[in-house]
Amino acid sequence: MRAALAILAVALVAAPAAYGYRNPTVGKAVVLQVSGMHRATAKRNIVYQRSSKLRMDVYRPRMARGRLPVVLLTGPAARRSGQKVGWAQLVAASGLSAVTFDTRSDASPRNPAQDVQSALAYVRSHSKRLGIDPSRLCTLGFSTPWHLWATMRDPQRWLRCNVAYYEPLDVQSAAFGDEFSALTYLRRSPGSIPPMLVVEAGRDDSTVRFAAAATELHADVRVVAYPEAKPRFDVGPRTPRARVIVKQTLRFLKARLARPLPVTESCATNLERSSALRFFASDDTALVGVVVGTGQRGIVLAHGQNGDFCEWLPYARELAAAGYRVLAYDARGYGLRVDLDMAAAIEAIRRAGAEHVISMGSSMGAIAALIGSASLPSAPAAVVSLSAPASYGPLNALPSVARLRAPTFFGASEQDDPFVGDARSLYAASAATDKRLDILPGAAHGSAMLQDAGFRSRVEAFIAAH
Repeated sequence: MRAALAILAVALVAAPAAYGYRNPTVGKAVVLQVSGMHRATAKRNIVYQRSSKLRMDVYRPRMARGRLPVVLLTGPAARRSGQKVGWAQLVAASGLSAVTFDTRSDASPRNPAQDVQSALAYVRSHSKRLGIDPSRLCTLGFSTPWHLWATMRDPQRWLRCNVAYYEPLDVQSAAFGDEFSALTYLRRSPGSIPPMLVVEAGRDDSTVRFAAAATELHADVRVVAYPEAKPRFDVGPRTPRARVIVKQTLRFLKARLARPLPVTESCATNLERSSALRFFASDDTALVGVVVGTGQRGIVLAHGQNGDFCEWLPYARELAAAGYRVLAYDARGYGLRVDLDMAAAIEAIRRAGAEHVISMGSSMGAIAALIGSASLPSAPAAVVSLSAPASYGPLNALPSVARLRAPTFFGASEQDDPFVGDARSLYAASAATDKRLDILPGAAHGSAMLQDAGFRSRVEAFIAAH
């Protein structure tokens, strides 16, 4: 035992914590330092635009093989500034590829914006030689929004995300009007723009307007604010908050650039698998479900513990035949933040074209529906809770239903303890003026209650009414 402890002590001394790491390269400027990040390999001085002799550098993890997803780093600084090199090293240390590149510094914004477009085209057309997966690409920009002009005007499936650090998002000028305004493109196609992470330093009115529009339009946009910071806070001073934001950014990029989750459930048809909808919770957990049906009336179905969307798929098909667009999705698992999954699913089906959405869940999925619906700035049209527990793991539904004003249907079976008591408690705590408590004879639990024809007709009448 003593020998083992001695070995452990030596190992701890030999492996200093990341905060004590000292990067010997120019990349040490970035506030977050990860041990060994300076060991990323780089292909340098690649000419990507011959007319202007513009060059790029491509960074990869040292031992990486095959094609990697890529992050293009954009902004006013040269490609080998401490900021860009540091971020490229961080991206490579995360298992991705990174590209830094020079752009023209003309007074006209059109030229650097077109340089970003050229760099994107070059990376994709030379992806094999560069070791890059052309179907998985994100951009990360600082101070200038030119990468957003290049990626938001005509959204493409291979563009997985945009990250904007302290950038003006509502740029207008007498010469160019709103051509370079990210807000213009957000309003034009809120459901199809790439997922965005917006990092605000201080208070920027353009970010406030952009965030408000994104919330109203249900666009896939997340805003991280650092009110006390100034632009370029990512290169100092090294505050805990700055390091946390950089870590969040890397997590966001890695999640969006990971290979898409497959639909493996045998209950789904090939056509249903092709309709897979992939989305992310607010903590960057990747989620997937299938969408059946069309139209502007949407229903989101969340399964119970130890289940998957197969629990709901037969009923989802029936709802689709009745004229609804239905999303049945796989939640993350037992005892975890399934409420975040439901909130993300509601927003995902809204982006897919459903204007009026009802959230509906079975057991674990029911508490997800109650808490997830209450957490959104814009609640769904109604909520259907079948056998929801009042609490589940870290979740407590009573405070949520006390502020959830959307019409709510609480269902449980008379002999299904403790869920029948929980349904009565949740109903009593509910702030909804339009609410219903329906106690079914017997012991059926969750979605199984819909096998009772009378109960099912009452649930469907509630759905149709809202």
